[in-house]
Amino acid sequence: MRRTMYKPEYSIVWQKQNCLMDLDFTDDIAILAQEENVYQEMTTKLKEQSAQVGLNISREKTKAMGITQRSSPQPIAVAQGNIEYVERFTYLGSVISSDGDVEADINTRLAKAAAVFPRLDNVWRSSKHSLKVKLDLYTFLIVSTAIYASETWKSTARVCQQLNVFHQRNLRKILGITWKDNVTNMEVLSRTGQRRLQDIVAERRLRMAGHIIKMPVTWTTSQSRHVMDPSW
Repeated sequence: MRRTMYKPEYSIVWQKQNCLMDLDFTDDIAILAQEENVYQEMTTKLKEQSAQVGLNISREKTKAMGITQRSSPQPIAVAQGNIEYVERFTYLGSVISSDGDVEADINTRLAKAAAVFPRLDNVWRSSKHSLKVKLDLYTFLIVSTAIYASETWKSTARVCQQLNVFHQRNLRKILGITWKDNVTNMEVLSRTGQRRLQDIVAERRLRMAGHIIKMPVTWTTSQSRHVMDPSW
């Protein structure tokens, strides 16, 4: 990557004096540029340097996404074909959208957790397991899946409602309560010793913000706090 990303234009401007050229995690690479016309050159250089160490770029697994891009973006060729342009894609388990919104990621997370919940129906309905055991399983398996990477989510009334509705529906299922029982949401939380899911997410966001503030000011992650969502 050091041999590939050597030109100033191979980057996006960050905090006026700094630049971000690429984001790397094992064999997942995201290359960044301010101008659309340099993407092809960056991709070609990366392909050439990768080939020297026996690595190849998979065109099928590679996607391109532009922020405020033209309706007909410039094609990027690799491996005898063009890379597909997408409105959103999954990177390191999170859904990234071209408009910068996180609702697609939130919906995906809740859908994954909702798909796991019914698989444990035998546990939720069982009289052999205590409520504590059921709630521990729910927290470790369902909640952790639902709010993965929630530290970066925005906080809006709609998002909070989505989280709380998902949480309440599951807790009522575990308690064996239906709408006919006329049990309030607060009573459900009281019986299970749980908090609203929006409060759990808010705590995680604040905890991460605290870690970022403690970082050296020269770190890119620390500098990012100045351009975060005001809801931080």
